[in-house]
Amino acid sequence: MKNYIKLLLVVNILVFSSCSEQDFLEEKPKDIISADNLYQNYDGFETGINGLYSYVLKERQGAGTTQTYVFNIPMMSGLDISFVTRWGDPGTLGFVELELIDSEVVNFRELFDWLYQVINAANTIINRAENENVDWQGISSAEDKARKNRILAEARTIRAWAYRHLTNLWNDVPLVTQESKGSDIGINWLPTPRREVEEQMEADWLFAMEHLPEVQEIPGRISQAVPMHYLAELYLIWKDYSSAETMARNLINNGNFSLVTERYGVQQNQPGTPFTDMFIDGNVSRAQGNTEVFWSFQREYQVMGGEIHSNMRRLYNFAYWLKYDGVTLGLSVDRGGRGHSAINMTRWAIENFGEEDDRGGPFALRKYYILKQGDKIDKGSGYALGDTLWLDWSEDNMNFANSGWPSITKYDYGIEENIRMGGSYKDEIYLRLGETYLLLAEAQIMQGKTNDAAETINVLRRRAHAPEISPGEVTVDFLLDERARELMFEEHRKYVLVRLNKYVDRVKAHNPLVSPIISEKYHYLPVPQHVIDSSPGYPQNPGF
Repeated sequence: MKNYIKLLLVVNILVFSSCSEQDFLEEKPKDIISADNLYQNYDGFETGINGLYSYVLKERQGAGTTQTYVFNIPMMSGLDISFVTRWGDPGTLGFVELELIDSEVVNFRELFDWLYQVINAANTIINRAENENVDWQGISSAEDKARKNRILAEARTIRAWAYRHLTNLWNDVPLVTQESKGSDIGINWLPTPRREVEEQMEADWLFAMEHLPEVQEIPGRISQAVPMHYLAELYLIWKDYSSAETMARNLINNGNFSLVTERYGVQQNQPGTPFTDMFIDGNVSRAQGNTEVFWSFQREYQVMGGEIHSNMRRLYNFAYWLKYDGVTLGLSVDRGGRGHSAINMTRWAIENFGEEDDRGGPFALRKYYILKQGDKIDKGSGYALGDTLWLDWSEDNMNFANSGWPSITKYDYGIEENIRMGGSYKDEIYLRLGETYLLLAEAQIMQGKTNDAAETINVLRRRAHAPEISPGEVTVDFLLDERARELMFEEHRKYVLVRLNKYVDRVKAHNPLVSPIISEKYHYLPVPQHVIDSSPGYPQNPGF
């Protein structure tokens, strides 16, 4: 375990360094940022919290040698809604063909390590906030206590958030609630039963509910809505459907949030829909008119602190600039920037939307392009400027090297002066009220409340101008269909499929590329080999 602990201590953000007095020969240099000299007052803890958020943003960026893709791949690919293509190379990702997954995949190791780095950073803040000598810089003892509890609430929410990923990806994982220091080196880790880890997550989120503000005060920071939403999800995992329903209802009905049902924002006078308005850069944050968002990831091009770029456009926007049907389309802002299509929607997912559903309409899902100046049209192609180039989502074209494939617009991003840039710097929704409605519907379905569940789902369908459903249509599979329509490439889809024991059945039904090899073995990832090597007796997940 010695080498593994050392690895976890090598964090990109210096504020998370945990140093002993011996490390600095007891001199405590003031020009070096360390945990010892940072976490002395409220300003220092605020800096630490900002650093913690920046580490969370890497879920949509990548780290180490992965750079752009791997953090989303295990949660979003090879499912009923998605398949990996072109730049989702199996040698790079180890997830295109499930048979290639094993404990030696470097990218899974980096994912595992990153999550424990987040946990260690959070633990450092949580542990050091209990130091009685911290100057919380308030004007009263009551304000000091409130500041301390808010810092603890944010750090504990994010610690539980990291464990949410770990338990969903690996099931049983080590539970660590103390800051790792030099004196910890040599400790062997063993997995903690998942329920014990989840009970710590519950405790963290319950604490956070009490001490976070009701609504987001600073874009990118969390409010009590985030732990409430995650608690509703956790109670579904525990099959405590009554508690899940109560938590989801309390969040939906607390008056602080509402679904976006009217046009708003920077493009409200242009063609569009209320649903797609939410994802336009300039409309994402609560301060910009988004009444639905709980948590957004904030970025800004060429602004210090805003340049932890996103990989979401590269993952989910098709590489339309490759030749298709005799046409090479030019890159442009209105086409979403330079996508790479590492993950595409399955044919079933594209056809899952009804004709009237805004979530699959032309402002949300690109099925064609209008040819314009800058496009290269081969002689004999039969196309001319102004023509419509329809894409091909037939089953034959659903393959690793497919071309002309539809894609969503949620993660469009481009700037004219650098249209070929790889990273995306737009703000992004991370968690919103629409998903809470679907958690509520799940809790209602599991209690046999199909009338209530139908009405809950219809709230979302009315917003999308989709036909309403009757109680007789409400099933778990319909719920999963609706989640795919509402939350395409927002939700961590695999977590939901495994929770509802639908992973294998749904993949076999809707993903012909993966269906021949899918099995329950792949509910969880293999434990990275370096963890097993460093901790004798650490068990591998079944089947690996």
